[in-house]
Amino acid sequence: MKIACPACGRNANLPDGKIPKNKDFSFKCPQCGALVPVKASAKIPGGAGFEQNTAGMGPDDMFKLKAGGAKKALVCLTPCLGRNRIMAALEHAGFTAHVPETPAQAVKNLEYYVYPLVVIDDAFGAGKAMAAKMNNMDMFLRRKTCLVRIGPGFETGNAMTALNLSANYVIKSQDLEQEDSSLVNHVLAVALSEHEQMYAVFNDSMKAVGKA
Repeated sequence: MKIACPACGRNANLPDGKIPKNKDFSFKCPQCGALVPVKASAKIPGGAGFEQNTAGMGPDDMFKLKAGGAKKALVCLTPCLGRNRIMAALEHAGFTAHVPETPAQAVKNLEYYVYPLVVIDDAFGAGKAMAAKMNNMDMFLRRKTCLVRIGPGFETGNAMTALNLSANYVIKSQDLEQEDSSLVNHVLAVALSEHEQMYAVFNDSMKAVGKA
C-alpha cells in the first residue's frame, strides 16, 4: 500500500500485512519525519489500500473529507472580512492555515511545505511572485496543490481567467464579503473538487505504473 506524506509528498510503501485492520494508525515519514495519519476507513475488497467512499457526496462533503485534520493551507490575504471568512471555513474543515505577513515570507513557505491549498489575494502583492514560484515547481508537487486566486476584477469560477493566471480557480473579492458567509465554504469546496477531478485520470495512470 502506497501512502503519500502530507508534508513532503514522498510515497511510503507499507506492506499490507503490517497495516492494522479497522483501526486508525500513523507512522513517521522516512524523508522528513512528519507524522503521516492513515484512517481505517472501509477497505475495498481486493484493493491495495484504505479508501473513503465518496459516492453521493457533494462538494461541501468532499471539502471536509479532503481536510482529514492533517492538511495545510497557505492563505495570502491582507486582514479583511474575506480573510476572516476563509480562515473560519478552513478551520471548520480541519485545515491548518499558514498566514504569512509578507510576499517574501509566502514564497519562503512554499520552499518548506507542500500545501494542498494555496489562496492568494492580488491585494497581498504576492500574486506574481507566487505564480512564478508555482510555475517553476516540480509537476509532481504542483499537481498536489489547488491554487486559488482572488481579485476584484475576477468572475468567481471563470475557467478561462483561471487558465490565464495558471491557477485552478478564481474568486471575485467582493463575493467573499456577501451576507451569506456559507458561500466561502461552498466556493472552496468546489475549487478543491474541480482540482481533484482535473488530475484524477492522470493520478490513476501514474498509480497504475507505480509512479504515484
